[in-house]
Amino acid sequence: MTDIRNINRRDFLRGLTATSIGIALTGEEIAAVAQGANKPQAKTVAPAGPPKTAVTCGVIGLGPQGREILKSLAKMGSEARTTTICDSYDSPVFVRKSQELVPSAQFVSDYRKVLDNPAIQAIFIATPSHKHKQVALDAIAAGKNVYCEAPFSHDLAEAKAIAQAGMASKKIFQPGLQVRCNAQAEHVNHFILSGVLGKVMGGRAQWHKWTSWRQAWRTPEREAELNWRLKRETSSGLLGEVGIHQFDTATWYFKGLPVSVSAHAAIMQYDDGRDVADTVQAIIEYPNNVNFVYDATLASSFDDAYELFFGFDATIMLRDQRGWMFKEAGGGQLGWEVFARKDTMQIGHPENGSGISIANGIALVADASKQAALGKTDLVTDVSKTSLYHACNVFLDSVRAGKRAPVKEPSAENPHPPLAPNALDGYRANVVAVKANESAVSGSKIVFQKEWFEI
Repeated sequence: MTDIRNINRRDFLRGLTATSIGIALTGEEIAAVAQGANKPQAKTVAPAGPPKTAVTCGVIGLGPQGREILKSLAKMGSEARTTTICDSYDSPVFVRKSQELVPSAQFVSDYRKVLDNPAIQAIFIATPSHKHKQVALDAIAAGKNVYCEAPFSHDLAEAKAIAQAGMASKKIFQPGLQVRCNAQAEHVNHFILSGVLGKVMGGRAQWHKWTSWRQAWRTPEREAELNWRLKRETSSGLLGEVGIHQFDTATWYFKGLPVSVSAHAAIMQYDDGRDVADTVQAIIEYPNNVNFVYDATLASSFDDAYELFFGFDATIMLRDQRGWMFKEAGGGQLGWEVFARKDTMQIGHPENGSGISIANGIALVADASKQAALGKTDLVTDVSKTSLYHACNVFLDSVRAGKRAPVKEPSAENPHPPLAPNALDGYRANVVAVKANESAVSGSKIVFQKEWFEI
């Protein structure tokens, strides 16, 4: 089979049907376009695949991210058997919320008990990032398959130690680079690789949440521990803890490591004793003068979060499980636009009256061919399955296979989807995020050195 990375734009477009590119058509339109017919074709139902073998899991860290992992594992049903949950703080609230998601799981407060259990195959580490190192090293040494949330650490020496152990492990080690495991994100990447955007000019992303990040608790000691994100000694801030995922998407899509970063940060709203900024901006330069502009804040929720990638012929927007293409009027016709579903995009929050309508976007729907084969007439991406769900699912598929699994099933259109991210991918993303935060704190431009990305 031909590697998609060696397919040029003309050949890619010539071979596409409406379903293969994931355009959202009605079932009749899909069949007519795909078969070259002028009348609706009979629907077919693809046979269900064999059930997956259950993987026994333990989750360490029951804060918000740990509970999101539990939700994702619970959604997999019998494919993921979560038998043990762990947190060093045995809060009745945390334990109750976690056990509501996995009622049969046993709670322990010492993570070593999870590692000592020979029945547990896969470990998910969701502790605060400054506490990842020892848990991850011990889990790898115990011979477990390990999923470690990103960033590995706010400290690059610690992050490198985790990455080195992960690369040396004979078991699966996967960093929590969720977007790289998202079938929708890979669908968009497939388009970018094909050259549909024309010359890539740059990208932009944002993450806006109206929240202080501060948590209250009845004891000052526990409250200080919960608010680890607000202190430089334990946190790499918005750029390190959140921006890492969007920076990594840019690194993936631009197919190269960044050249430099210039960032700015300030406490604009929450002057409550924290020394971590609540509002940040960054410009990350990639090869060929391509810039990725980033904006994140805790002081506004306007327009939530997204990534944009600009080309001379078109622009693509990615919002977690949804993607759209916006074509330039002079960019030429690709042939399939007439069949595509057009969505009126919204900026802001239309449910509370602050939304603004903008141009129609051509919906890009992952796995549209599969949905069409199942007889679906309204092709949509399952937004209930988040990027985190897909990351957990790919990790467990890797555990079952004993090797890194592809992020989505190979198909005729995309025969070689990328494999699950490895420890090196996680470390390189960590370097970009930490250096971006260092630039923001110092107010100085940082030029990346090649050796920084090596482990």
